[in-house]
Amino acid sequence: MRFLNICTIALGLAFPASVWSDFEPFPATPEGQKYSNEVSFQALSNYTDIAWAMYADAVRDVVRFNMAVYYFRKDPGSETFQDAKDLWIEARKTYGKTECFRFSETPIDQLGLEILINAWPVDESYIDYTRDDPNSGIVNQPDRYPKINSVYLPKLNEQGGEANVSTGWHTIEFLLWGQDLNPDGPGNRPWTDFTTAKNADRRMTYLVTATEVLRSHLVTVSEEWNPASYDGGAGEFFIRSPARIIRSIMTGIASIAGHEIASERHAAAIRSGSQEDERSCFSDTTHNDLVANMEGLEAILFGKFISKSGKVVIDGKGMIDIIASADKEHADRMKAQFLTAKMHIEAIPTPFDQVIVAPADSEGRKNIDKAIASLWEFVDSISDAEEFMELNNRLQ
Repeated sequence: MRFLNICTIALGLAFPASVWSDFEPFPATPEGQKYSNEVSFQALSNYTDIAWAMYADAVRDVVRFNMAVYYFRKDPGSETFQDAKDLWIEARKTYGKTECFRFSETPIDQLGLEILINAWPVDESYIDYTRDDPNSGIVNQPDRYPKINSVYLPKLNEQGGEANVSTGWHTIEFLLWGQDLNPDGPGNRPWTDFTTAKNADRRMTYLVTATEVLRSHLVTVSEEWNPASYDGGAGEFFIRSPARIIRSIMTGIASIAGHEIASERHAAAIRSGSQEDERSCFSDTTHNDLVANMEGLEAILFGKFISKSGKVVIDGKGMIDIIASADKEHADRMKAQFLTAKMHIEAIPTPFDQVIVAPADSEGRKNIDKAIASLWEFVDSISDAEEFMELNNRLQ
Protein backbone atom coordinates (compact mmCIF):
# COMPACT_ATOMS: atom_id res chain seq x y z
CA MET A 1 0.00 0.00 0.00
CA ARG A 2 1.22 3.51 -0.79
CA PHE A 3 0.44 6.31 1.60
CA LEU A 4 1.01 9.40 -0.49
CA ASN A 5 -2.34 10.70 -1.65
CA ILE A 6 -3.95 10.29 1.75
CA CYS A 7 -5.83 13.55 1.67
CA THR A 8 -6.97 13.47 -1.93
CA ILE A 9 -8.30 9.94 -1.77
CA ALA A 10 -9.72 10.05 1.75
CA LEU A 11 -11.59 13.28 1.25
CA GLY A 12 -12.89 12.07 -2.08
CA LEU A 13 -14.20 8.84 -0.64
CA ALA A 14 -15.63 10.41 2.49
CA PHE A 15 -18.05 12.75 0.70
CA PRO A 16 -20.56 12.14 -2.11
CA ALA A 17 -19.70 13.36 -5.59
CA SER A 18 -22.55 15.86 -5.45
CA VAL A 19 -20.62 18.10 -3.08
CA TRP A 20 -17.78 18.53 -5.59
CA SER A 21 -17.75 21.18 -8.29
CA ASP A 22 -15.67 21.08 -11.43
CA PHE A 23 -13.08 23.36 -9.87
CA GLU A 24 -13.03 22.38 -6.21
CA PRO A 25 -9.97 20.34 -5.12
CA PHE A 26 -11.73 19.38 -1.88
CA PRO A 27 -15.33 19.13 -0.64
CA ALA A 28 -16.87 22.08 1.17
CA THR A 29 -16.71 21.92 4.94
CA PRO A 30 -20.03 20.35 6.02
CA GLU A 31 -22.31 22.24 8.38
CA GLY A 32 -21.45 21.61 12.00
CA GLN A 33 -17.86 20.47 11.38
CA LYS A 34 -15.50 22.41 13.64
CA TYR A 35 -12.44 22.39 11.39
CA SER A 36 -11.89 23.43 7.78
CA ASN A 37 -11.75 20.87 4.98
CA GLU A 38 -9.64 23.26 2.92
CA VAL A 39 -6.99 23.56 5.64
CA SER A 40 -7.15 19.80 6.29
CA PHE A 41 -6.58 19.07 2.62
CA GLN A 42 -3.50 21.30 2.55
CA ALA A 43 -2.09 20.05 5.85
CA LEU A 44 -2.54 16.36 5.10
CA SER A 45 -1.00 16.81 1.66
CA ASN A 46 1.99 18.49 3.30
CA TYR A 47 2.16 15.71 5.88
CA THR A 48 2.69 13.09 3.19
CA ASP A 49 5.13 15.28 1.27
CA ILE A 50 7.14 15.83 4.44
CA ALA A 51 7.18 12.09 5.12
CA TRP A 52 8.62 11.37 1.67
CA ALA A 53 11.22 14.14 1.96
CA MET A 54 12.20 13.16 5.50
CA TYR A 55 12.59 9.46 4.75
CA ALA A 56 14.46 10.26 1.54
CA ASP A 57 16.98 12.23 3.62
CA ALA A 58 17.25 9.30 6.04
CA VAL A 59 17.90 6.85 3.20
CA ARG A 60 20.58 9.07 1.66
CA ASP A 61 22.44 9.29 4.96
CA VAL A 62 22.18 5.60 5.75
CA VAL A 63 23.59 4.82 2.29
CA ARG A 64 26.54 7.12 3.04
CA PHE A 65 27.03 5.30 6.33
CA ASN A 66 26.78 1.94 4.57
CA MET A 67 29.51 3.00 2.15
CA ALA A 68 31.75 4.05 5.05
CA VAL A 69 31.35 0.56 6.54
CA TYR A 70 32.37 -0.92 3.19
CA TYR A 71 35.45 1.31 3.14
CA PHE A 72 36.32 0.16 6.63
CA ARG A 73 36.01 -3.49 5.56
CA LYS A 74 38.19 -2.84 2.52
CA ASP A 75 40.82 -0.78 4.36
CA PRO A 76 40.45 -1.31 8.13
CA GLY A 77 42.18 1.22 10.31
CA SER A 78 41.58 3.93 12.89
CA GLU A 79 40.62 6.56 10.31
CA THR A 80 38.13 4.47 8.34
CA PHE A 81 36.67 3.18 11.61
CA GLN A 82 36.18 6.73 12.88
CA ASP A 83 34.61 7.72 9.57
CA ALA A 84 32.07 4.93 9.96
CA LYS A 85 31.22 6.08 13.48
CA ASP A 86 30.92 9.72 12.41
CA LEU A 87 28.54 8.82 9.58
CA TRP A 88 26.48 6.59 11.90
CA ILE A 89 25.97 9.68 14.09
CA GLU A 90 24.92 11.80 11.12
CA ALA A 91 22.57 9.16 9.73
CA ARG A 92 21.08 8.59 13.15
CA LYS A 93 20.24 12.29 13.52
CA THR A 94 18.49 12.31 10.16
CA TYR A 95 16.52 9.18 11.01
CA GLY A 96 15.50 10.62 14.39
CA LYS A 97 13.30 13.19 12.67
CA THR A 98 11.20 10.44 11.08
CA GLU A 99 10.07 9.10 14.44
CA CYS A 100 7.28 11.68 14.28
CA PHE A 101 5.43 9.22 12.02
CA ARG A 102 5.28 6.48 14.64
CA PHE A 103 1.99 5.40 16.25
CA SER A 104 -0.02 7.05 13.46
CA GLU A 105 -1.02 3.95 11.45
CA THR A 106 1.70 4.67 8.91
CA PRO A 107 4.20 2.28 7.24
CA ILE A 108 6.89 2.32 9.94
CA ASP A 109 4.51 0.52 12.30
CA GLN A 110 2.15 -1.21 9.88
CA LEU A 111 4.98 -3.01 8.08
CA GLY A 112 6.33 -4.28 11.40
CA LEU A 113 9.80 -2.91 10.66
CA GLU A 114 10.25 -0.52 13.59
CA ILE A 115 11.41 -3.29 15.93
CA LEU A 116 14.01 -4.29 13.34
CA ILE A 117 15.15 -0.70 12.77
CA ASN A 118 15.13 0.95 16.19
CA ALA A 119 14.50 -1.61 18.94
CA TRP A 120 15.69 -0.73 22.45
CA PRO A 121 16.82 -1.70 25.11
CA VAL A 122 19.68 -3.88 23.88
CA ASP A 123 21.28 -6.80 25.68
CA GLU A 124 24.88 -6.43 24.55
CA SER A 125 25.70 -10.03 25.47
CA TYR A 126 23.23 -11.25 22.85
CA ILE A 127 25.35 -9.60 20.13
CA ASP A 128 29.01 -9.76 21.15
CA TYR A 129 31.40 -10.06 24.04
CA THR A 130 31.02 -8.02 27.22
CA ARG A 131 33.34 -7.32 30.10
CA ASP A 132 31.64 -10.06 32.11
CA ASP A 133 31.57 -12.67 29.34
CA PRO A 134 34.24 -12.64 26.61
CA ASN A 135 32.55 -15.53 24.79
CA SER A 136 29.00 -14.22 24.65
CA GLY A 137 26.84 -13.24 21.74
CA ILE A 138 26.05 -14.21 18.18
CA VAL A 139 29.55 -13.15 17.12
CA ASN A 140 31.33 -15.51 19.48
CA GLN A 141 29.08 -18.57 19.28
CA PRO A 142 29.39 -19.98 15.76
CA ASP A 143 28.12 -23.39 16.86
CA ARG A 144 24.85 -21.86 18.07
CA TYR A 145 24.64 -19.16 15.40
CA PRO A 146 26.39 -20.56 12.33
CA LYS A 147 24.98 -18.02 9.89
CA ILE A 148 25.38 -14.26 9.87
CA ASN A 149 23.48 -13.00 6.85
CA SER A 150 20.60 -10.71 5.89
CA VAL A 151 18.04 -13.50 6.19
CA TYR A 152 19.15 -14.95 9.50
CA LEU A 153 19.86 -11.79 11.53
CA PRO A 154 16.29 -10.38 11.37
CA LYS A 155 14.95 -13.80 12.45
CA LEU A 156 17.08 -13.59 15.58
CA ASN A 157 15.68 -10.19 16.55
CA GLU A 158 13.96 -10.31 19.96
CA GLN A 159 14.16 -14.11 19.89
CA GLY A 160 13.90 -15.26 23.49
CA GLY A 161 13.38 -11.78 24.93
CA GLU A 162 12.61 -8.16 24.06
CA ALA A 163 16.19 -7.07 24.77
CA ASN A 164 17.66 -9.73 22.46
CA VAL A 165 18.05 -7.20 19.67
CA SER A 166 20.05 -8.37 16.66
CA THR A 167 19.39 -5.65 14.06
CA GLY A 168 18.93 -1.91 13.81
CA TRP A 169 20.56 1.30 14.91
CA HIS A 170 21.51 0.29 18.43
CA THR A 171 22.93 -3.10 17.47
CA ILE A 172 25.20 -1.35 14.99
CA GLU A 173 25.99 1.32 17.57
CA PHE A 174 27.19 -1.37 20.00
CA LEU A 175 29.27 -3.03 17.28
CA LEU A 176 30.97 0.29 16.56
CA TRP A 177 31.46 1.63 20.09
CA GLY A 178 31.28 -1.44 22.32
CA GLN A 179 30.12 -1.27 25.91
CA ASP A 180 30.13 2.15 27.49
CA LEU A 181 32.26 1.45 30.56
CA ASN A 182 33.50 5.03 30.77
CA PRO A 183 31.34 7.27 33.02
CA ASP A 184 32.78 10.35 31.31
CA GLY A 185 32.53 9.33 27.67
CA PRO A 186 31.26 6.82 25.09
CA GLY A 187 32.36 3.25 24.50
CA ASN A 188 35.81 2.71 23.08
CA ARG A 189 35.85 -0.46 21.00
CA PRO A 190 39.21 -0.84 19.23
CA TRP A 191 39.10 -1.12 15.45
CA THR A 192 41.30 -4.21 15.75
CA ASP A 193 38.24 -6.06 17.08
CA PHE A 194 37.38 -6.38 13.38
CA THR A 195 40.82 -7.53 12.19
CA THR A 196 42.93 -9.42 14.71
CA ALA A 197 40.70 -10.11 17.73
CA LYS A 198 38.93 -13.39 18.37
CA ASN A 199 36.13 -13.94 15.82
CA ALA A 200 37.10 -10.72 14.03
CA ASP A 201 35.85 -12.03 10.69
CA ARG A 202 32.41 -12.81 12.11
CA ARG A 203 32.29 -9.40 13.81
CA MET A 204 33.09 -7.65 10.52
CA THR A 205 30.48 -9.73 8.73
CA TYR A 206 27.94 -8.82 11.39
CA LEU A 207 28.69 -5.08 11.11
CA VAL A 208 28.42 -5.09 7.32
CA THR A 209 25.29 -7.25 7.26
CA ALA A 210 23.46 -5.32 9.99
CA THR A 211 24.20 -2.08 8.12
CA GLU A 212 22.86 -3.51 4.86
CA VAL A 213 19.73 -4.76 6.61
CA LEU A 214 19.13 -1.34 8.15
CA ARG A 215 19.51 0.30 4.75
CA SER A 216 17.11 -2.18 3.16
CA HIS A 217 14.45 -1.68 5.81
CA LEU A 218 14.65 2.10 5.59
CA VAL A 219 14.34 1.96 1.81
CA THR A 220 11.24 -0.20 2.19
CA VAL A 221 9.57 2.27 4.54
CA SER A 222 10.64 5.24 2.44
CA GLU A 223 9.19 3.77 -0.76
CA GLU A 224 5.78 3.53 0.86
CA TRP A 225 5.72 7.34 0.78
CA ASN A 226 7.20 7.74 -2.71
CA PRO A 227 4.71 9.58 -4.98
CA ALA A 228 6.37 8.08 -8.05
CA SER A 229 5.63 4.54 -6.95
CA TYR A 230 2.04 4.96 -5.80
CA ASP A 231 0.29 1.75 -6.87
CA GLY A 232 -3.28 3.02 -6.82
CA GLY A 233 -4.43 0.44 -4.32
CA ALA A 234 -7.28 1.56 -2.08
CA GLY A 235 -5.79 0.14 1.08
CA GLU A 236 -7.45 0.44 4.47
CA PHE A 237 -5.68 3.70 5.25
CA PHE A 238 -7.09 5.40 2.14
CA ILE A 239 -10.74 4.62 2.83
CA ARG A 240 -10.69 6.08 6.32
CA SER A 241 -12.52 9.30 6.88
CA PRO A 242 -10.50 12.52 7.07
CA ALA A 243 -11.42 12.72 10.76
CA ARG A 244 -9.87 9.33 11.41
CA ILE A 245 -6.71 10.24 9.52
CA ILE A 246 -6.39 13.49 11.48
CA ARG A 247 -6.98 11.72 14.76
CA SER A 248 -4.47 8.97 13.90
CA ILE A 249 -1.81 11.61 13.26
CA MET A 250 -2.68 13.50 16.43
CA THR A 251 -2.52 10.25 18.42
CA GLY A 252 0.93 9.60 17.00
CA ILE A 253 2.13 13.09 17.88
CA ALA A 254 0.81 12.73 21.42
CA SER A 255 2.42 9.30 21.82
CA ILE A 256 5.84 10.46 20.65
CA ALA A 257 5.75 13.69 22.67
CA GLY A 258 4.32 12.17 25.84
CA HIS A 259 4.96 8.46 26.21
CA GLU A 260 8.24 8.41 24.30
CA ILE A 261 10.08 11.73 24.69
CA ALA A 262 8.70 12.97 28.03
CA SER A 263 8.31 9.63 29.79
CA GLU A 264 10.55 6.92 28.33
CA ARG A 265 13.42 9.07 27.06
CA HIS A 266 13.56 11.67 29.84
CA ALA A 267 11.65 10.79 33.02
CA ALA A 268 12.54 7.07 33.06
CA ALA A 269 16.24 7.81 32.68
CA ILE A 270 16.16 10.38 35.47
CA ARG A 271 14.24 8.05 37.79
CA SER A 272 16.71 5.21 37.31
CA GLY A 273 19.77 7.39 37.79
CA SER A 274 21.68 5.00 35.50
CA GLN A 275 23.77 6.34 32.65
CA GLU A 276 22.89 3.20 30.67
CA ASP A 277 19.22 4.19 30.56
CA GLU A 278 19.80 6.73 27.82
CA ARG A 279 18.81 5.55 24.36
CA SER A 280 22.05 5.92 22.42
CA CYS A 281 24.12 4.85 25.39
CA PHE A 282 27.11 3.29 23.59
CA SER A 283 27.94 6.44 21.59
CA ASP A 284 26.65 8.99 24.13
CA THR A 285 24.61 10.74 21.42
CA THR A 286 21.15 10.66 23.03
CA HIS A 287 20.93 14.45 22.92
CA ASN A 288 21.01 14.26 19.11
CA ASP A 289 18.10 11.81 19.19
CA LEU A 290 15.96 14.07 21.36
CA VAL A 291 16.61 17.20 19.32
CA ALA A 292 15.92 15.32 16.07
CA ASN A 293 12.66 13.91 17.47
CA MET A 294 11.48 17.42 18.27
CA GLU A 295 12.53 18.71 14.85
CA GLY A 296 10.47 15.99 13.20
CA LEU A 297 7.41 16.83 15.28
CA GLU A 298 7.91 20.51 14.55
CA ALA A 299 7.88 19.81 10.80
CA ILE A 300 4.52 18.03 10.76
CA LEU A 301 2.96 20.37 13.32
CA PHE A 302 3.83 23.54 11.39
CA GLY A 303 4.00 22.16 7.84
CA LYS A 304 7.59 23.19 7.14
CA PHE A 305 10.50 20.89 6.39
CA ILE A 306 14.09 21.88 5.75
CA SER A 307 16.11 19.09 4.14
CA LYS A 308 19.57 17.98 5.17
CA SER A 309 20.96 20.22 2.42
CA GLY A 310 19.40 23.27 4.09
CA LYS A 311 16.76 23.75 1.39
CA VAL A 312 13.18 24.49 2.45
CA VAL A 313 11.42 21.59 0.74
CA ILE A 314 7.89 22.08 2.10
CA ASP A 315 6.41 25.21 3.64
CA GLY A 316 2.66 25.30 4.12
CA LYS A 317 -0.08 24.12 6.42
CA GLY A 318 0.55 21.72 9.30
CA MET A 319 -1.49 19.89 11.90
CA ILE A 320 -1.56 22.99 14.11
CA ASP A 321 -3.33 24.83 11.29
CA ILE A 322 -6.14 22.24 11.24
CA ILE A 323 -6.62 22.80 14.97
CA ALA A 324 -6.43 26.58 14.48
CA SER A 325 -9.22 26.41 11.93
CA ALA A 326 -11.42 25.19 14.80
CA ASP A 327 -9.93 27.23 17.66
CA LYS A 328 -7.02 29.59 16.97
CA GLU A 329 -6.46 30.46 20.63
CA HIS A 330 -6.09 26.82 21.56
CA ALA A 331 -3.72 26.22 18.64
CA ASP A 332 -1.56 29.18 19.67
CA ARG A 333 -1.37 27.76 23.19
CA MET A 334 -0.28 24.37 21.82
CA LYS A 335 2.36 26.02 19.67
CA ALA A 336 3.79 27.84 22.70
CA GLN A 337 3.81 24.66 24.78
CA PHE A 338 5.64 22.70 22.10
CA LEU A 339 8.22 25.38 21.33
CA THR A 340 8.90 25.82 25.06
CA ALA A 341 9.57 22.09 25.41
CA LYS A 342 11.82 22.14 22.33
CA MET A 343 13.78 25.10 23.73
CA HIS A 344 14.41 23.29 27.03
CA ILE A 345 15.44 20.05 25.29
CA GLU A 346 17.91 21.89 23.09
CA ALA A 347 19.35 23.52 26.23
CA ILE A 348 20.09 20.19 27.98
CA PRO A 349 23.88 19.87 28.32
CA THR A 350 25.69 17.11 26.47
CA PRO A 351 26.34 14.29 26.90
CA PHE A 352 22.88 13.39 28.17
CA ASP A 353 24.16 10.64 30.48
CA GLN A 354 25.99 13.24 32.57
CA VAL A 355 22.67 15.00 33.23
CA ILE A 356 21.15 11.71 34.40
CA VAL A 357 23.62 11.55 37.29
CA ALA A 358 23.72 15.30 37.95
CA PRO A 359 22.14 16.82 41.10
CA ALA A 360 18.40 17.45 40.95
CA ASP A 361 18.96 21.21 41.21
CA SER A 362 21.47 21.37 38.33
CA GLU A 363 20.59 23.43 35.26
CA GLY A 364 20.47 20.35 33.07
CA ARG A 365 17.99 18.59 35.33
CA LYS A 366 15.89 21.75 35.57
CA ASN A 367 15.71 21.91 31.79
CA ILE A 368 14.59 18.28 31.66
CA ASP A 369 11.89 18.93 34.28
CA LYS A 370 10.64 21.96 32.36
CA ALA A 371 10.70 20.07 29.06
CA ILE A 372 8.69 17.19 30.56
CA ALA A 373 6.12 19.57 32.04
CA SER A 374 5.69 21.46 28.75
CA LEU A 375 5.40 18.25 26.75
CA TRP A 376 2.64 16.89 28.99
CA GLU A 377 0.80 20.21 28.79
CA PHE A 378 1.06 19.91 25.02
CA VAL A 379 -0.24 16.33 25.08
CA ASP A 380 -3.19 17.36 27.24
CA SER A 381 -3.93 20.11 24.73
CA ILE A 382 -3.96 17.57 21.88
CA SER A 383 -6.56 15.58 23.81
CA ASP A 384 -8.63 18.72 24.32
CA ALA A 385 -8.39 19.51 20.60
CA GLU A 386 -9.64 16.05 19.65
CA GLU A 387 -12.62 16.63 21.90
CA PHE A 388 -13.67 20.08 20.73
CA MET A 389 -13.04 19.12 17.10
CA GLU A 390 -15.44 16.20 17.72
CA LEU A 391 -13.12 13.79 15.92
CA ASN A 392 -14.54 10.79 17.77
CA ASN A 393 -18.01 11.58 16.43
CA ARG A 394 -16.75 11.62 12.84
CA LEU A 395 -14.64 8.45 12.77
CA GLN A 396 -15.45 5.91 10.07
